[in-house]
Amino acid sequence: MSISCAPTAIAEPTAAPRRVLVIHNPTAGRHKRKRLQDVIDRLERLGAAVVCRETRMRGDAEDFAALASPDTCDAVVAAGGDGTVNEVLNGLGRGPGGVALGVIPLGTANVLACEIGLDPKDCDQIARTIAFGHARHVHVGVANRRRFLLMAGAGLDAHVVAGVNIALKRRTGKLAYVVESLKQAVGYDFPVLGIRADGVEYEGRMVVACKGRFYGGPFVAAPDASLEAPKLDVCILPNSGIGGVVRYGLALPMGRLSELPEVQVVSARSILITGPRGAPVQGDGDIVARLPAEISVGDDTVELICPD
Repeated sequence: MSISCAPTAIAEPTAAPRRVLVIHNPTAGRHKRKRLQDVIDRLERLGAAVVCRETRMRGDAEDFAALASPDTCDAVVAAGGDGTVNEVLNGLGRGPGGVALGVIPLGTANVLACEIGLDPKDCDQIARTIAFGHARHVHVGVANRRRFLLMAGAGLDAHVVAGVNIALKRRTGKLAYVVESLKQAVGYDFPVLGIRADGVEYEGRMVVACKGRFYGGPFVAAPDASLEAPKLDVCILPNSGIGGVVRYGLALPMGRLSELPEVQVVSARSILITGPRGAPVQGDGDIVARLPAEISVGDDTVELICPD
């Protein structure tokens, strides 16, 4: 099948392969388009019915997902990065329900793929997961009425997400975030953020409310976080300046961030973050809200297709 994309159809994971609507973000790059085509070819060989729709502008993925109906498809699959997954997730929240969420990881960090154990380069694993994989019942976070699956945060990381050079990101991947982090660390004033977590007051210079364990790729920020649990693991980082950025930047890839003595990790159902009004809040690697931000997790759920 060629990638000349339109709406979808699917079935139950048990015996029959699913009917799948793939929503593809074409900014992923040519070599990743080849990977997408490989996954689609494998899905069709497994007997899955596949329809692909290609986004042309921001918001398309959300609109396409909102139109997905369980009468015509079993799963909507986001083919792109974590931002594309976030758009699809929000579209499913507007739709009729009963449609599962899947992913073909084609992005820079692919944090969701790390979280569920999906190898971005293993096209066979990806195709088999989408066609037959188990659907996990996961609780969704909400930041100022915008859904997120993995994390939402304010402070330096949100400013980095807001300011990263998209052209550089497409050429260099994660290096673009390192460059922007260093730029922001020099010019950013690290204002104090107020955090009220289930009624308890905290302060920090950066805060990330985690639904999953991973942050920025294969780096564990909140080791006890769980997609299935109706709770947030809130990481509160108090240090500012280039020293704090370097300290946290070294601890994260070593899996030591939550072990630093000044870092607090608290569990909560809801938090309120206050700080400079209008400052950005990132969710799943895209800007999804502005301060002040109410972030919570409750009964809102999605069926997330995962490897067995």
